[in-house]
Amino acid sequence: MSRTEKTPLHPMEKKVLMGLSGGDELDFDSLVARSGLLPDQVRRSISWLSSKALVKVREISTFMLGATGVVPPELLLMAKLEESRAPLPMAKLKSQFGSNQEFSAAVGRASSAGWITIRADQGGPAVSLRDPEGAKRLRDLLSKLAGGLEESSLGAEFRSLSADLLKRGLLVRKESKSMKIAITGAGAGALASAEEERYVEKLTPELLASLRSSGATVRLRPIDVSAPAASFFPGRRHPVKEFINEVRDVYLSMGFSEIAGNSIQSSFWNFDALFTPQDHPARELQDTFYIKGGRDESLRRRDYVARVAAAHEDGGETGSKGWRYSWDVSEARRLVLRTHNTALTVRATMESGDSETRVFTVGRVYRNENLDYKHLAELHQMEGIVIGDGLNLRHLMGILTKFYGKLGMSGVKLWPSYFPYTEPSMQVMVYYDKVGKWLEMGGSGIFRPEVTLPLGVKKPVIAWGCGLERLLMLRLGIQDIRELYNNDLDWLRRREIASSEDIL
Repeated sequence: MSRTEKTPLHPMEKKVLMGLSGGDELDFDSLVARSGLLPDQVRRSISWLSSKALVKVREISTFMLGATGVVPPELLLMAKLEESRAPLPMAKLKSQFGSNQEFSAAVGRASSAGWITIRADQGGPAVSLRDPEGAKRLRDLLSKLAGGLEESSLGAEFRSLSADLLKRGLLVRKESKSMKIAITGAGAGALASAEEERYVEKLTPELLASLRSSGATVRLRPIDVSAPAASFFPGRRHPVKEFINEVRDVYLSMGFSEIAGNSIQSSFWNFDALFTPQDHPARELQDTFYIKGGRDESLRRRDYVARVAAAHEDGGETGSKGWRYSWDVSEARRLVLRTHNTALTVRATMESGDSETRVFTVGRVYRNENLDYKHLAELHQMEGIVIGDGLNLRHLMGILTKFYGKLGMSGVKLWPSYFPYTEPSMQVMVYYDKVGKWLEMGGSGIFRPEVTLPLGVKKPVIAWGCGLERLLMLRLGIQDIRELYNNDLDWLRRREIASSEDIL
C-alpha cells in the first residue's frame, strides 16, 4: 500500500488521538494518562501520527540552574568583615584564605562590586565594609539555587549575577527537553473516519468459530508496508577492535605468528635490552609511567643481562664502543607501563634461539602525554620482526609495502632516520587512497648488533612498529583521536559497517 492511500489507524493511534480530541495541547505524561497506554506505546504512536501529519509535536527546552556548593571567595571575605564589624588588616585577612590566588580574587571582586573599601593604615592596608547589601543579594541567589531553579523564573536582579557565577563554574546549567502534542485538523478527520470503520486486528480461533456459525464477514486492518520500521541496533564490535582484527588477519595471511605480553615490563626489556642508555630522556617521568615501588628483583647481572650491561658500558663482544657509562642493574629492575611493544618483540628475539622467526604483536602502550586532539596516554601499537639469514633493507621494504597494501594503501615511502636500537633506521610513510593523503606511520630498521648479539642472536633482525589510531582516524574521517573512545552510542550504532565481521 502506498503512503498516499488511506491507511486505517492502529488501535494505539486511535487511543492517542482520542486523548487529544479535546483540542488541548498536552504534555507527554498527561497524554499517557488520558490514553491509558504505556509510555513506550504512546511514544511510538506519536512517531507514527507525526509522520502522517495527524498530530503536531512541539519540543520545549527547559534550563535548570543549581549551585555547586562552592562558596564564592568574595562571600568568605564579606563574612569575615561582617563578623569583625570593624576594618581588618589586609595581612590578617589574607592569612585566613587557602591561597594567595583565592584571596586576590575575593578582594578584586568585592572591590569592583563596591562592597568594600581599602585604605592605608599605620600597620598597612586595611579593608572595611562599604555595601553589605551586594553580598546579601548573592547569598539570596545561591540560597534560591540550592535545590535547583528554572532559569526563566529568575528575576532581572539575579540574571547578571547568575551569568557571572556560570562563567566561574560556581553554578551548573542543565537542559531538559519536553514535548507538547496537539491533534491537527487532519488528525480529527482521521479519528472521525476511524470511528465509522470497524476492522479486525487479528484472527483468533474464537473469531473464526463465530464466523463459521454466523456466516458473517469481517475486514482485517490493512498493513502499511511502506511505513518506517523501528530502528534496530544489533551488537557490534568497537571500531578499534574491528581494525585490530583486520590488522591481525593481514599479519596471519603473511605467515606471521602472534605474540603477547604483560602491560607492565621491567625497564630492562623496555629500554636496556634495546640499547637505550639509562640517562636517555625517554626514560624520564615526563615520558614514562613508572610503577611506584615496583621492581623486578629476579633480574641479576649474569648471562644475557650481563652481556647487555657490557654492551652499554664498552660494547662487550659486539664490536661497539658502547655508551661509556657504568650500567646500573637497579635502574633496569624498575617496572614501567610499556612505552612500546618492542619490549615484547625484543624478548621474542632472544627466545628465538637464533632460529628463523616471523612474529607480530598488537597491543596497548602507555605514554605520559598531554591529552589533545592527536595524543592519548594510552594507545595501540602494532609491531613485527623477522629473523633470518641474509635479511636486509630491501626485505624490510618489501614486507612493509605488502602489509600496508593489504590495508588499502597503495604507496610506501621510507627515508633515513634514527632510533637507538636499529641501524640503519627508516621512517615509514604510506599513501592512503581513500583520503588522498600521505600519512606518517612509524619507524623501522634492522636491530643493531648491540641489541641482538647479547641476546644470542647472530642472524639479521628486521623490525618495525607503528600506531593504529592515526590510520583508523583517516579511515573513519575523524579529526580528534579522543572521539574513538568517547563511547558516543549514536556514532557507534550508525557508523558504516566495514565488513560482516563487524557484527557480533
